[in-house]
Amino acid sequence: MLIRFVWRQCYYELIPEALRKYGVDAFFIEAAFEEAEVSVFPSMDPESVSESKSLGLHCLWNGEKVLARSYCFLAARDLSYIFPVSPAFPFDHLGSPGVFEPLDPVVSVDSLRSIRFLSMSADDGEEMEEEDFYAHELDGESE
Repeated sequence: MLIRFVWRQCYYELIPEALRKYGVDAFFIEAAFEEAEVSVFPSMDPESVSESKSLGLHCLWNGEKVLARSYCFLAARDLSYIFPVSPAFPFDHLGSPGVFEPLDPVVSVDSLRSIRFLSMSADDGEEMEEEDFYAHELDGESE
């Protein structure tokens, strides 16, 4: 699976308010169907899996794949939420300040759990402290 973009302190409107207030980073994850089936779908409810499969099928042209990784997700660093999204999702928001930032280099992960431990510098150039990522989990509001 590939991660091309990060949305720092994500405030996507579908995030429940109880979680949005913590401003957890979210990643735009691209997966092939097989990767999504093994690594992402088991963490999602059946309705979201169905929506993801539908979005992935939109990337077929006359039955042929247009994208190698057409199953895309917006996932919180702490995995408190995973939303199926269109492959065009980050590009729809790139012009908005403070939304998606491209990652260079693109990050490859084998499992969703790996995103918890991605090392990234904060906006101000200082390394983020691990306890900041999971502060809301201490409040009992995760998963």
